[in-house]
Amino acid sequence: MLDRFTGMRVFVQAATLGSLSAAGRDLGISPAMATKHLDALEQRLGVRLCHRTTRRLTLTNAGLDYLTTCQRILLDLEESESQLAAQGNQAVGLLRMNVPLSFGTHYIAPLLPAFSRRYPLVHIELGLSDAQQDLIAEGWDLAIRIGHLADSDLKVRHLGDYPMRVCAAPDYLERCGTPRK
Repeated sequence: MLDRFTGMRVFVQAATLGSLSAAGRDLGISPAMATKHLDALEQRLGVRLCHRTTRRLTLTNAGLDYLTTCQRILLDLEESESQLAAQGNQAVGLLRMNVPLSFGTHYIAPLLPAFSRRYPLVHIELGLSDAQQDLIAEGWDLAIRIGHLADSDLKVRHLGDYPMRVCAAPDYLERCGTPRK
């Protein structure tokens, strides 16, 4: 099956230039390929878009209506592609991040002002929680967890080691004993 957008481009160029050969040359394809694209488009739509002779191409009433629609669609597509290309690798949008309470308070929160200055178009939603959560169901983009991850389809990257201490009051240790592990 031929590409739908290419068929629309061929049709618009042929209508604009008055010839399938000229449309093909303008789009960098052979006249035969331009003809195939237009034929496939007409067959898919089930309507004749133009009358063709060896010297001229004239649009039918359906072709005139469809030309306006195609021009709008192709312009929208071009604008959308241009906007995305302009963004390039620029970070934009909402980043929902969930981290443990103490880790987020001590390590992540202090980094946020510098991050926001560097990436002003990124908005951070920081969730601080020690509870296990269904990250996908709750819509988190990123989570930092301490310890081993239960079997999961989530992508995991080891960021570093986080020293942990076990602390107890002396009277607790007298009552319950000192843990061995």
